[in-house]
Amino acid sequence: MRLLLLLMLFAPALSATVALKLDLETLTDKAEVIVRVKIDTVDARWNAANTAIWTHHACTVSSTLKGDAKANVTFLTRGGVVGNKGQHVAGSGSFSTGEEYVLFLWRDEDKNLQLVGMVQGALRIKEVDGVERAVGSFAGLTLVNKDLKPLPDADKAPLDFSYADLQEKVSARIKAEAK
Repeated sequence: MRLLLLLMLFAPALSATVALKLDLETLTDKAEVIVRVKIDTVDARWNAANTAIWTHHACTVSSTLKGDAKANVTFLTRGGVVGNKGQHVAGSGSFSTGEEYVLFLWRDEDKNLQLVGMVQGALRIKEVDGVERAVGSFAGLTLVNKDLKPLPDADKAPLDFSYADLQEKVSARIKAEAK
């Protein structure tokens, strides 16, 4: 009975991925490509060895903030549902068709684009009081500092910028990197 009680108490922690909280500068530095996109399709597929499910998100690019991006990009997240089989990877994020994001992307060894810092690398575009905002999420992540200690609640606010400010800050960071 005690074991069951302990499992119930710690269940929320068991469904989270531990991640270092990333700031805008780090996201920008680690991204090969930064784009504003609209999600067109979401399609989960097995990998070639049938050992893992990856969700493919096909997107239309409306602007490129860093790197070289085509009019359409596809990025991958871990997990998804194929037929009656599913894999959940906490912190991968959940993306629906029609949503707009600013994505911070890196290329894996197979040249597939993935989010920098898992869900931290996707800032959702929302309109708030007539202003476009780019708002981050930590859904499914347990955030830690560089010493791998859990962050206090005061440090858990996700990134939140007006889209214009975000563009300016990313541009300034890229220029600073180039020097």
